[in-house]
Amino acid sequence: MPLKKQGHADQLAQRIVQLGGEPDLSPDGLLTRSHAEYVEGTSLIEMIKEDLVAERIAIDSYREVIQYLGDHDSTSRRLLEDILSVEEEHADDLVSLLEDMGS
Repeated sequence: MPLKKQGHADQLAQRIVQLGGEPDLSPDGLLTRSHAEYVEGTSLIEMIKEDLVAERIAIDSYREVIQYLGDHDSTSRRLLEDILSVEEEHADDLVSLLEDMGS
């Protein structure tokens, strides 16, 4: 999954440039703007649960931006809808994994 996250960041950065902006991908900048806080789990199940929480926060954030964009920027909206679809699949996979682990 981390490679997909990097791909999403790259896609969003490219769109920001297309719109005339300058993406800030510095670690400090990303940390201060993150919607989810990093919580280190002490077991595999806790780590999966924390990842699921982060996925759900990302899903809510993407939905909010998609709704905000509406019909004003269909290109950005489609990009975010594609990313949202992948995030929803990740969340579903994590839920299935937790169910398989009996949690």
